[in-house]
Amino acid sequence: MKKEEYNYFDEFIENTKYIVESAQILQETLQEYSKEKLELNVVKVHELENKADHRLHTMRNYLIKDFLPPIDREDIILIGHRIDDLEDYIDEIMINFNILNINEIREDILEFTKILVDCCSSLQKTLEKFKNLKKLENIKENVIEINNLEEQGDRLFEEVMSRLYNENNNPVDIIKWTTIYNCFENTIDACERIADEIEDVVMKNS
Repeated sequence: MKKEEYNYFDEFIENTKYIVESAQILQETLQEYSKEKLELNVVKVHELENKADHRLHTMRNYLIKDFLPPIDREDIILIGHRIDDLEDYIDEIMINFNILNINEIREDILEFTKILVDCCSSLQKTLEKFKNLKKLENIKENVIEINNLEEQGDRLFEEVMSRLYNENNNPVDIIKWTTIYNCFENTIDACERIADEIEDVVMKNS
């Protein structure tokens, strides 16, 4: 019986599922925010982050022995690590709400969360189409969508930071929310980086 072939593209998709689930847990946490729910969901997201780390470790071990991977080793490693970084960023957001002792959320954070969830969902669709390396047009629509969402995130970041510094006189609150907003922006930027790198790989292999 022929041994089942390890599929890097499927592994990328599976790790992205963890990302989408983590983003959705974050959204649910913030929509009906409480410290109790936060503490429970921090654990859930951290468990997903650990699963993603394990899959990446398995992928790297397989890649070491793989004689002929479907795309360049450097691209597999880069995309794998970028996806893992994205999961880490969502985990960091959850942890920051906890360690910064956020008792009430600012309403505009829900807008940021929606953009993040949409970005992660579109990234999953991009990776599902990534297998067909010969057709750039397959992923182009999703890459453009992620680029547009990242631009929305940039505009929202400017707005929320302006409101934060103009309407809040509490320096501790300003520091806390600056940290959280920066985490959101970094996470959305990370989605765009992965999409752009996937596009580069498809172009290289077309």
